[in-house]
Amino acid sequence: MTPAPSRVTRRPQIRKGLVQLELCGPEGLARDVVTKRHGPLYKQARDAEWGDAWPPAED
Repeated sequence: MTPAPSRVTRRPQIRKGLVQLELCGPEGLARDVVTKRHGPLYKQARDAEWGDAWPPAED
């Protein structure tokens, strides 16, 4: 099992047409913005919770 590239450190901020994620990874804290244009990734970002791996593993 490989470690997650980063983890969600805060409840996602859901705005109209975008989701803002606060992340913690090997480089430190970061922020990622996912818009509706990202398609399926946008839907996964809306459902993300604190502690989830990001980006999500592909099934």
